Amino acid sequence: MSWLELDATQNRPAETSPAALWQRVDIRPVDEIPGAVSRYLEELRRVYVNGDAQYARFALSGTPDFTWFATRNRWQELDFFTQLLTHPVVRAALPGVTKGMKRTHLAHFEWASSLTLDGELARLLVAGGAYQAFAGPPREAKQLGGQLCEALFGDRYLEVVVYRNYSPWSAWFQDVAWDSTHLLIDRRLQEVSLIWATDTD
Repeated sequence: MSWLELDATQNRPAETSPAALWQRVDIRPVDEIPGAVSRYLEELRRVYVNGDAQYARFALSGTPDFTWFATRNRWQELDFFTQLLTHPVVRAALPGVTKGMKRTHLAHFEWASSLTLDGELARLLVAGGAYQAFAGPPREAKQLGGQLCEALFGDRYLEVVVYRNYSPWSAWFQDVAWDSTHLLIDRRLQEVSLIWATDTD
């Protein structure tokens, strides 16, 4: 069962504490990095010369109670971003970025759109970092962003939920002007992809 298959006969779970709902969620890192993602990151790292850009993906499998919220896109009620990014499996897989977590900044994730994600990623390249600018025309940046989206979800725009956060939610970020995180929830595959970057002058 995917997070697209809503069971209308299931009652709202009696236990709604996010911490309790996450206790039995199985999280597994997915090591494969699509080539288009690597190419985008390579270019973003080129313009963020004093920072970095990274990608990670995780497969999630929860209980029926957890799934009740996921199939209804009620991510805030799951305390999704804090519970995911502070989960022991995620922290073990990403020790660099999850060190010095700032929980108040994890609340800054806001809804974005899979339909405009390619443009948002292109904007990061075209805006450039502290000392480097994108070398090509904007349409090439747009193409890189589009190829990344194609690699991650193809034409399944309505099956992917996107959130963004421009705050430094951990000590990994430089906390200047170039902090960004994009989080993609693939409801069909029950996977979460993260793209995060930072730079400083």
